[in-house]
Amino acid sequence: MLYFNSFHENEVNRCFEYNLRASGKGINVTRGLSYFGHDTLCLTQLGGCRIEEYLDLCHQENINIKYVDSKAQIRTCTTIINRGGHTSTELIEENSVVSPCVGEEVLALFRKEILGRDAVVISGTKAPGFEDSIFPQMVRQAKELGKLVVLDIKGEDLKNCLQFHPDIIKPNLSEFISTFVPESTVFENEDTEQFFDKIEAITGKIYRDFQVRTVLTRGKFDTWVYDGLHLVVIPNKDTPVLNTIGCGDALTAAMTHSLLNGKNLVEAVKCGMEYALQWASGNM
Repeated sequence: MLYFNSFHENEVNRCFEYNLRASGKGINVTRGLSYFGHDTLCLTQLGGCRIEEYLDLCHQENINIKYVDSKAQIRTCTTIINRGGHTSTELIEENSVVSPCVGEEVLALFRKEILGRDAVVISGTKAPGFEDSIFPQMVRQAKELGKLVVLDIKGEDLKNCLQFHPDIIKPNLSEFISTFVPESTVFENEDTEQFFDKIEAITGKIYRDFQVRTVLTRGKFDTWVYDGLHLVVIPNKDTPVLNTIGCGDALTAAMTHSLLNGKNLVEAVKCGMEYALQWASGNM
């Protein structure tokens, strides 16, 4: 993460602060759940010459991680924080293709590590090379063992998991639209009130067909939650923030923590939104 007082394209920009952290959606959720005191494990794949560096960064934060060596280089993603412009920009390096049979190794490790866990959170986009069946198999196995299952994924991966009845799906609205209303396109921070009735109909059908409830974040706008009866609007606080990147992962962590502690879904999402606000304000 690079911090600037101002940032100008096509010019030399010198940051006044630099922060290197282990990241990724799975790591972010693990970091959040660990903050709430859970015995949490991030199961992932790593590869290339930077594995030890990545593990060291995790250990510095007491993040518990186990991995399969995928032979695919760990990617570097850069966040540019422009304090003067009050913007945060994320530059994403695409995933490398994992080696054959990595999916089988990940599933074997998953079957071992799921025992004794209360919940499974699957978050992010799988790297190219993984079989399309890997996420559905994880959901099926987790639900057969009676685990709470939360999915922050999108596209065919999300749709293929619904038949195994995860408890909560939590894409942002842009991802949800691209998955279930592909003829439309919205951006993550776009005001999308005009989609409310359509989204209520789709999330209601998902619940009736699969008994799956839906949480949809909408950037700085209100969060929409289908609780099994209605699409509930949870207002977002209009508060200045430092960095919105990772807020969805923070919400996922705090929401999962709250569900495990007996809160209903709307209450859990409210707790998640409060934690995400602390994250965005730089207080976490």
